[in-house]
Amino acid sequence: MLKVGSLFSGAGLCDLGLTWAGFEHQWFCEIDPFCRAVLARHWPDTLIYNDVSGLRGADLPPVDVLCGGFPCQDVSSAGGRAGIKQGTRSGLWYEYARLIGEVRPRYIIIENVRGLLSCGIESVLQDLAALGYDAEWEVLPAAALGAPHHRERVFIVAYPHGRLPDGEHRLLSPLQRILGNVNQSPQLFAWLGLRIDRARKTSALEVYPGPVIYRVDDGRTEGL
Repeated sequence: MLKVGSLFSGAGLCDLGLTWAGFEHQWFCEIDPFCRAVLARHWPDTLIYNDVSGLRGADLPPVDVLCGGFPCQDVSSAGGRAGIKQGTRSGLWYEYARLIGEVRPRYIIIENVRGLLSCGIESVLQDLAALGYDAEWEVLPAAALGAPHHRERVFIVAYPHGRLPDGEHRLLSPLQRILGNVNQSPQLFAWLGLRIDRARKTSALEVYPGPVIYRVDDGRTEGL
């Protein structure tokens, strides 16, 4: 069983997926008090740190996987697009990179908005390469997983250079087998058609075959 350290954990949604996949969390790091309360509720026996800048790899329980989605505000199309720079919120990537160098995990999982691809990914990939890691990435829209919206996220998986033969993408290929070819998803085609064809009056819910969730389970309505 692979052991996980989680940075920028939020309310633990990415971590929930890893738990479902059979990973075991050793610790979390999240600065927001409410989110830490959510994490404590669902992982009561796991260490929770509150400030990534105060973490030191030598003091952390060892892990195989380091995961997290560093702040997106400065790379998102909804933000100022300042990019990954020291002193910005997205500049906390440099703390993530520092901890990669100190922890030396077998695998790294990074999640962020699609805007990272046009505003900052070169910094991420250069830092990973300098630390001795190769990387693969995939952009997945929420519609490909059945949600009634198109919101896209980029997932980067990195591992030590030379661990996999050049040209072989073994880590992300299981994802393709699980999801199918997202570019051929009927739900995605329908949703993209709805977005492009502005003359259509069809509701988004009419092209979405799954159950619709009108509530947001943010912990407040479920006692965390």
